[in-house]
Amino acid sequence: MDAPVFSALADPTRRRLLDLLFERDGRTLGELVQAVPGMGRFGVMKHLRVLEGADLVTTRRVGREKHHYLNPVPVRRLHDRWLDKYRTRAAVMLLDLQRSAERMEESRLAATTTTAAPAAVSTIYIRATPDTIWRALTEPALTLRYHGAAFETDWRSGAAFRTVRDGKTDVEGEILEVDPPRRLVHTFRAHWSEATLADPVSRVTWEIDEVSPGVCRVTLLHDRLVEGSATARIVTSGGPKILSGLKTLLETGADLGLL
Repeated sequence: MDAPVFSALADPTRRRLLDLLFERDGRTLGELVQAVPGMGRFGVMKHLRVLEGADLVTTRRVGREKHHYLNPVPVRRLHDRWLDKYRTRAAVMLLDLQRSAERMEESRLAATTTTAAPAAVSTIYIRATPDTIWRALTEPALTLRYHGAAFETDWRSGAAFRTVRDGKTDVEGEILEVDPPRRLVHTFRAHWSEATLADPVSRVTWEIDEVSPGVCRVTLLHDRLVEGSATARIVTSGGPKILSGLKTLLETGADLGLL
């Protein structure tokens, strides 16, 4: 599972493309071609396909344009697996991997914007059915294990919801769209601090796509964030942790314990 990520990172042009997305996420193909001297459109497209195949880059269409985003989840999972396994002898390679994970997560903040383009996009593949993943997103007993908080709502469009952590409201909002087991959309206001409570309401979208029998691509989008806001600083690194915890729970039955 790790080989495609290491293979994708081995090429200097692909590392350059990731650096460009780290500097400013959500770029179009045309913008990336202009930023890679001496390489044509088809060459850049070929490298982007490799990065997408390794899940290091994910794309979203905004109008007629396709925007490219860093997906920090694969690097985050490599970091958690290898650094935890060999923490007593963390080699230079593993330290570099940790820095890469941190840089990719920080890059999500650079992409936060009030435009129509998604501000933070994370994707992961999970060996589970859509129904199983939907249950994990909506049943309190399961969300507590990888998210640390439980949903309270009746799961209908227009209904209020909140998540509860340690007996206190963690996040509140409104359910905007419920399409089990494929899509869930809700608004988002965090109660983590006075600063997050003062931020404008943002939006979270979960998408579940079955790509082959028993294997699903799960995408977490968090948009309508304000650049530099307290909420943006936290959620842009929190998304990959939640997805990693969800995958670990459903595939192994274990709690990742990241949050």
